[in-house]
Amino acid sequence: ILRSILPADLSEHVKVSSAGSSAAEGIPAATYAIQTATARGLDLTKHRSRPLTATLIREADLVLAMEPGHVASARKLAPDAADRVHLVTEHGAEGGSTGGVSDPISGGPDDYIDTFNLIRSHMLRWLPVIREAVERREGVR
Repeated sequence: ILRSILPADLSEHVKVSSAGSSAAEGIPAATYAIQTATARGLDLTKHRSRPLTATLIREADLVLAMEPGHVASARKLAPDAADRVHLVTEHGAEGGSTGGVSDPISGGPDDYIDTFNLIRSHMLRWLPVIREAVERREGVR
C-alpha cells in the first residue's frame, strides 16, 4: 500500500519492503488480500511472506508495525534500532493511537477492505515523515 501511494519524487529514493514478526518464509498473500488489492489496482499475486529479522530492522530507516505486539517483537530483535520502529497508527492521529491495525486473516472480504482502507489512511499520514527523512538524507534540508 505504501509503495502505491508514494509520490514519484519519493519513490525513486524509498525502498519499501514487508516482513512479519511471526511470518513463515514464502507464503502467498491471502486470497481476500489479493482480491482487495487487485480491485484497487495493486498486484499481490507475487507477494511472499518473509520473517522479520534484526538485519532487516537495522537496515531500515523506518519500520512500521501493525500491532503493538509487533512493535515489541521488532524492538526486542534489534534494541539498537528500537527508535526506528513505530506503530503504524501512532503518527498523524490526534495524540496517536496505541491500538494498531489487526490482521483480518480470519475475516471475510469486508474485513480485508476495511483493513486496506485503514492501512492506507495511516500510510498517508506517514508520507510527510518519509519525505522529511529522504530530504534530510539527500541533503535537501
